[in-house]
Amino acid sequence: MMRFRARTDRIKCECGEEISILPDVRATGEIIEVHIALHMEGVKGSCTTLDAQRLRDSLIVQVLRIASGSEDKEPDE
Repeated sequence: MMRFRARTDRIKCECGEEISILPDVRATGEIIEVHIALHMEGVKGSCTTLDAQRLRDSLIVQVLRIASGSEDKEPDE
């Protein structure tokens, strides 16, 4: 039986909240959507639809960087 070390990877929203990445991609996506919904409802500050999409994209990019093992903090331009 293989043992996997516990991962405690987190992504960070612009609002400052850290979100744990789960080993289940669907569950991680749902957590991101709940967080974005809180922004849209004004719980995490006011947010337009365009802002919400930008926040969602930012969180997804962070997940992909962690999943790929990339150490880059900013995308190449």
